[in-house]
Amino acid sequence: MTIEEQLQSSISIVSSLTAERDDLRLAVEKLTVGSASELEALKLDASAKDAKVSELAAALEKAVAFSADLEIKISSLEAGKVSASKEAAKIAASVGVSPVQLSPSDSQPSAEAVDVLATFLSLPVGSKERSEFYAANKAAIVKAAL
Repeated sequence: MTIEEQLQSSISIVSSLTAERDDLRLAVEKLTVGSASELEALKLDASAKDAKVSELAAALEKAVAFSADLEIKISSLEAGKVSASKEAAKIAASVGVSPVQLSPSDSQPSAEAVDVLATFLSLPVGSKERSEFYAANKAAIVKAAL
């Protein structure tokens, strides 16, 4: 191989290496620019999510404070509530009537009243017998039905 041929061969090798280097440089620049834009998009997405988390945290704090206020109101209302029987006793006392306490046994129907009710219910509806039986045993039937 002559010197001119070697020179020509070296020049072609250098030009191919230069072209390869330029191609690699373009690829690296594309990747760098692409990575930078992806990184910027991820930063924007992260900052948007951080803002949303802050907003939700503030809303949660408000909800907790509201819940605590409601618990305080509930406890104050519970402390101030009066049972119906106590209120009725106050009203009765204000008009001069002394209240009488009812025992639970007063509201329980007797076995006889339950039997009377069963007999009444066994009679045919709309019959004369049922109407007469009701008229004769009205108090026991009503007491057993309650």
